[in-house]
Amino acid sequence: MKISVDLTKKYALAVSGGADSMVLLHLFAMHKPRVNFFVVTINHNLRNTAKSDCQFVQSVCQKYQVECVYKEIDCAKFSKDNKVSIETAGRVLRRQIFESLDCDFVVTAHHKDDNVESVLMHVLRGSGLKGASGIKEKDGKYFRPLLAFSKQEIVDFAKENEIGWQEDETNQENVFLRNKIRNQVLPLLEESFANCKDNVIRFAENAEQDEQFLWSLADVSKVKVENNTATIPIELLCQPFPIAVRVLQKTFQLLNVFCDVEKTHLLSLVQLAQKQGGKKVHLPFDLIAVNDYNCITIFKNDQRKNVVEQIVFEKNAQTYFTAQGKVQVSEGQGKLHFDMDKIPSGAVLRTRESGDVFCPFGGGTKKLKEWLIDKKVCQRKRDDLLLVAKGKEILIVVGMEISDRIKIDQSTKNIFHVDKE
Repeated sequence: MKISVDLTKKYALAVSGGADSMVLLHLFAMHKPRVNFFVVTINHNLRNTAKSDCQFVQSVCQKYQVECVYKEIDCAKFSKDNKVSIETAGRVLRRQIFESLDCDFVVTAHHKDDNVESVLMHVLRGSGLKGASGIKEKDGKYFRPLLAFSKQEIVDFAKENEIGWQEDETNQENVFLRNKIRNQVLPLLEESFANCKDNVIRFAENAEQDEQFLWSLADVSKVKVENNTATIPIELLCQPFPIAVRVLQKTFQLLNVFCDVEKTHLLSLVQLAQKQGGKKVHLPFDLIAVNDYNCITIFKNDQRKNVVEQIVFEKNAQTYFTAQGKVQVSEGQGKLHFDMDKIPSGAVLRTRESGDVFCPFGGGTKKLKEWLIDKKVCQRKRDDLLLVAKGKEILIVVGMEISDRIKIDQSTKNIFHVDKE
């Protein structure tokens, strides 16, 4: 059993203490010439023996004179806080650690049996071609040199070379889907199909070829990602479904979301693009997608409630500093100029409230919400608008429009304008 590595690169080996990862460690440690690598071992805090497994890895690393980085993660807490499964919590937290490592490649001990199990899991969940394509030997920063070897081949190699390992007792518990497929489904399939595992791998290879072609057709050059918010032009999601779905998959990658986004979520986003502006859908990892009229915006849900500010609006030149931005009121004409004498006593600068009404310049009175919808102001931005109001009557929507009530006429003496920075 051999591995092929680039001696100019630096590798980080993910080693759990099981047979697969200990063989991986052995192959790197015994490689001639010496490979530039170190080990990272992660305690998931899910088993009583987890810490001792990590200590076992550390002791073997000392024997091989290899640096070993020890990390702890709290899968149970992350699972509860983010409303995801324990398996997903583990994948996300591990990936966060791996992405932070100073290396060219993160090396994992995935093997052929892992690949077969993954393909079957994805197919049974109704996955598309991407999931059916299985695990790749090289995928960006991730390298899996044992992918061509079966579990039995790895165990045999470990025994022949007297490589010790720790048994994960939970591998025999049929609680998680992967364990059920490994311990129950695959043995039954192999009774009827002698080459079952090889056939699954061949299916995955065929699916990968088709997936690569469709993936190449999904152009995301017009997708904007900034501050963990993605903006997707509507027309990109009005393409044939296989292309639209891959636009979304590429977008989630740009948002660093690599798992738990299933076909049902992708379908809901394509359907969202066909609905009226303001509609939204909830996604995994507390993400929300909103139809912002000419685009779909995906962003992190902000659980903080908007605090309505009540700042007295003075009848003179003034600068107001708010959580939503700076408002400058100055004498003279500007984009939004108005008759200051028509501002009633007791007017305040604030954000919107339920029941607000507005009579825009040159128009009739209507609910502020309806006016904002007509103006195609996306829902998530409405609570950040600054308003000059008297009671429920809106006099100025800062940065957008003034009320017809405070417009300039022939009797106007004090012309002011308002701007927002």
